[in-house]
Amino acid sequence: MDEKFFLDKMADLMGVCVCQYDCRTKEKQSFGKEGGIQRLPFQDAEILEENLQLGEVEFPMIRMSRSNREILFVQIRDPKEKNAWYLIGPVAAGMSRKEYLAYVKGEKGERLKKSGFSLRNCRIDDLVSGVLLLYWYLTGNVMDTEEFWSRNEKNFCESHRVWERVEKDIFDRQEQYGPHNPYEQELRELESIRTGDVEALNFSIAETYEGQIGTLAKDPLRHHKNIAVGNITLASRSAIRGGISKEWSFSMADSFIQQIEELDSVPAVIALKREAQRAFALAVHQEQDSESQEELQNPLIAGVKDYIFSHLHDSIRIADIAKHLNVNADYLSHLFKTSENITIKQYIQKEKIRRGKNLLRYSDASIHEIAFYLGFSSQSHFTNVFQKTTGETPNYYRKQFLDRRSWKIWDNE
Repeated sequence: MDEKFFLDKMADLMGVCVCQYDCRTKEKQSFGKEGGIQRLPFQDAEILEENLQLGEVEFPMIRMSRSNREILFVQIRDPKEKNAWYLIGPVAAGMSRKEYLAYVKGEKGERLKKSGFSLRNCRIDDLVSGVLLLYWYLTGNVMDTEEFWSRNEKNFCESHRVWERVEKDIFDRQEQYGPHNPYEQELRELESIRTGDVEALNFSIAETYEGQIGTLAKDPLRHHKNIAVGNITLASRSAIRGGISKEWSFSMADSFIQQIEELDSVPAVIALKREAQRAFALAVHQEQDSESQEELQNPLIAGVKDYIFSHLHDSIRIADIAKHLNVNADYLSHLFKTSENITIKQYIQKEKIRRGKNLLRYSDASIHEIAFYLGFSSQSHFTNVFQKTTGETPNYYRKQFLDRRSWKIWDNE
């Protein structure tokens, strides 16, 4: 395969700068749409080499910019040239969109650009996957993700220092605070969610006990947000064990955690955390009310539900689900009907209507937009199915909810 062609395509697919840099000649050949050969001015070359600490490495090495540790390069030594490296990056690994734009438009961003490097936003997992493919192409050596990170660990932490800090923190806590909250109480909360028992969950939340939750951040708001993220994550896993779709549970957790991050007061974080836990318990309760427990033993049933949840905006065909799960469509239909007492087609319709009800209640999307989003052929088709399922038209359902919401606002005034 033509090497330049491969590298051009890799750069375009990854959406980051990929170049070959020669320390001896100070020459940089970029690939992809921004490809070309450039000889770096001495000052730029010196800064680049000092920042990346280019040296003898036999594996893909992550380098952090000395001016900003959230800006990363990855270097791979050129197996054909002693003084040459392939550089992938720079990428913004932990910046918000606002921080990224400020950096790009600032003095340091302009300096990077003049040297032929464009800072890009890139998911770290996508970057590593591209790097490992490029490493295999250049060297013929296969490296998996686990090996990549284990070889790069020393760039980010030294194990003896990590454990020194752990021992110090444990000692300080024992001296100052006393015991943690009881593990048994946490298990009762998670078991309540797994069984869909909202009443037992409320009772567990209200328990009084000795001990307290550890300090997860020096800032009180960040501390409570960290606790909330952990609680919501555990609740989502308990809900999956209770029988709800993995994709549904993960998506709920993503939404709750994002909402937690947007809050600016400790009471609001605590309230939303508890609301999230109750939402997972209620979801399990509703799911268990309408189905048998066979799903918990048969992964094919869970697989059908995950597929449907992920494709609710499509026109879903049973043949596509069966192909995805690598089973016979007739067998899958029979298994699902036997286990759930409902056909796959009926279940798809039920889930689309459930999603439609949520969109009617919590979004400003028009009924036409909701019908289109959920893969119905027309607004009238959605309206007919919705009315047949719920006994109400979408318009009437939305109006009822809006009325209730206005009453709530009135009561709080």
